[in-house]
Amino acid sequence: MNPSSRTFAFVAAAGLSALAAFGAWYSTQPSSVSGFADVGTEFFTDFDDPTKATSLAVVDYDSTEKDVQTFSVKQNDDGLWVIPSHHNYPAEAEDRLAKTATSLLGLKKTAVQSRSKDDWKLYGVAAPDADGAATGEERGTRLTLSDGSGNPLVDLIIGKPVEGRSGSFYVREPEKNTTYIAQLNVDLSAKFSDWIEPDLLKITQTDLVKIVLDNYSIDEQQETVNKKEVLEFEKEKLETSGKWTLANLKDESEEFDASPIQSIATNLDQLKIVGVRPKPQGLDDNMRINPAVKQILQMQMQAQGYFIGGDKDGKERLYSNEGELIAGTNNGVQYTLYFGEIARGSGKDIEVGLAADEKKEDTKDESDKTADEESGEEDGPRRYLLVKVNFNEALLGEKPVAPIEPTKPEILNEAAPEKSAPVEAAPGANKKDESKAETTETESPVDSCDPQDEPTTEPTVETPATESPAQPATQEETSPAKPEPATTQEPAATPQKTEEVKSGDTAKAEDAPPKNTEQPATKSDAEDAKPEEPKEDPKQIAQQQYDAAMGLYETEKKAYEEDLKKFEDKVKAGQEKVKELSTRFAGWYYVISSDSFEKFRIERKDVVSTKATLEDALKEQEAPEQN
Repeated sequence: MNPSSRTFAFVAAAGLSALAAFGAWYSTQPSSVSGFADVGTEFFTDFDDPTKATSLAVVDYDSTEKDVQTFSVKQNDDGLWVIPSHHNYPAEAEDRLAKTATSLLGLKKTAVQSRSKDDWKLYGVAAPDADGAATGEERGTRLTLSDGSGNPLVDLIIGKPVEGRSGSFYVREPEKNTTYIAQLNVDLSAKFSDWIEPDLLKITQTDLVKIVLDNYSIDEQQETVNKKEVLEFEKEKLETSGKWTLANLKDESEEFDASPIQSIATNLDQLKIVGVRPKPQGLDDNMRINPAVKQILQMQMQAQGYFIGGDKDGKERLYSNEGELIAGTNNGVQYTLYFGEIARGSGKDIEVGLAADEKKEDTKDESDKTADEESGEEDGPRRYLLVKVNFNEALLGEKPVAPIEPTKPEILNEAAPEKSAPVEAAPGANKKDESKAETTETESPVDSCDPQDEPTTEPTVETPATESPAQPATQEETSPAKPEPATTQEPAATPQKTEEVKSGDTAKAEDAPPKNTEQPATKSDAEDAKPEEPKEDPKQIAQQQYDAAMGLYETEKKAYEEDLKKFEDKVKAGQEKVKELSTRFAGWYYVISSDSFEKFRIERKDVVSTKATLEDALKEQEAPEQN
């Protein structure tokens, strides 16, 4: 081989070797197109506004139930958030969905973990509804956010958390093979109770002031209501700080134990929703029956333990086979709870209720039910519950009573008497006439015996008491032989005699024999001469009393108006609360937990004991010691 050929051969061999080396290197490199080139980029570049998300769907695999669980929330045409998977039950989802959407905004691919489909199970990113033998740990949770048109904004399968890296998870897009690592902070709960307001009644136990237990039952064979005892508990004066009391205690020999009723109040506060069912048509908010659909309604409700019967007035109403409980709060809201039949089935059946399964449950005999309980298919005897709410003003206590306005005394309504003109013109004349009348009426024969004033030749004539004093007295009347009238003279004549002395008739006053008999009258004159204390005017007294009563009335009226305003505000607040709750309960009935129902079942013997029984128990304890 010539040198040229040999050189060419070496060059060709070198080229082939370089080409083989490049091929080997290239084949061992990861695919930058399908994976590594995307590191640091966003998963969903078109998702830039979290408010565009109007629905969320979570698909998960329940290892306990060995079934795929689908949960979704969305905003309906009325702008309300509902749960389509649970009969469109109202959801408390707006804030929760906003947080979830915001956390997924700008989600980046932190690193590539694998490009192989065979590694899905290893990182837990297999589809939750995948066919095959994948276990629960191998399946991920699929999270989808969509806009109002149903177009997906985010669609991601979230797998196991990355060990040693807090907040990091293995994730995969459903239609792609590559498994990435991403930093996430989302709530992936597919539990119904996590997306609703679980507090059923929204009661604070301290606000409860009245509880009534009507422990009747239904005889399904006879289709009759078996009346039992009714227990009525009430706080003293309907005050939240008052002690619980029991109506119709027989006498002091009975003692009331309030601890069971306190337990009921606590349980009402903590009552949680386990499952929901749509209320059948024909049953309104107040549990009144539509006669047109009575038979259909009875068939629908009997499986849940509800029956239609007549009340004391003959009107048809709803009864429940486990009685009723009435609970009243201090804001006037009154709840009525109707306890129905046991709710059976799996967790999903309890939450949502499947018509076919419930019908099947109705045909089970007691052995089948026992088998279900032993297998753990149900966690205790959960119960169906219907709730009615109404406003009861009596729960607010006594309504303020307006004070009664005082009646104006009649004396204050009388007009002042008008004075006559003659009295005003000549008051002295009246006084003079009165003096003359008094002198004539009271003058004695002794006082009129002066010979200068009276002629002796006048015949004896008896002068009437009402005759004018100008008429002269007879000699017979003025004779000293008859002194008796002087001793019985009334003090009223004294002012007249004093006036006569002042007029200059001194001799007649000194010569009068019965002067000494006038001493008592002189004392009375001294007393009468003193200025009299002014008497209280009855009209003025009445005015003062009326003014005081009106002052008190105005004070009470002001307090009444303030109390009435507070009372009316409580009425308004209570009515608004009832309206809110009525909307909440309008279309639904519920499933409650087993322990809640059992705490509501108490009888009179559980809260009442007799002192005699306690004394007997003490005697029984003392008897062995004495022996």
